Amino acid sequence: MIPDEAIASEFDAVQKLIESQGKLVKLDRWGKRKLAYTVRKRTHGEYAVFYYEAGQALPAEIEKRFRINENILRWLTVADNPVGIPADKVPELEGAAPEGGREGGREGRGDRGDRGDRGDRGFGDGPRFGEGRHGDGHHGRGRGDD
Repeated sequence: MIPDEAIASEFDAVQKLIESQGKLVKLDRWGKRKLAYTVRKRTHGEYAVFYYEAGQALPAEIEKRFRINENILRWLTVADNPVGIPADKVPELEGAAPEGGREGGREGRGDRGDRGDRGDRGFGDGPRFGEGRHGDGHHGRGRGDD
């Protein structure tokens, strides 16, 4: 088990790294929790979420340091705005209609005549599961004629 002081210093190191190359928006510490399964002979872990704004290089640097640090068992990096659209240009999602101006899912699609002839979809005459090319249950090995 890692002492609380060591855990606090790990969080401080990540926080300083983020602040050196970006802006720490929020640190949400969830505390000590039981792991779903044993990881490197450990049954408990300290959970936290770092919300930050930074350039493209910072997440790679953080992950590099996490891989080296044996006290960090698991991590997940999620890009909230991965394409770089400025926050004031992102459309409001709640209450907005889907693209194309329609609401709902499958209504209004008509007879789907825009697809054209799709041809054979491959569900017809091919071999069934467990059959080879010849339909006799052999897979082409050991027969001598393949």
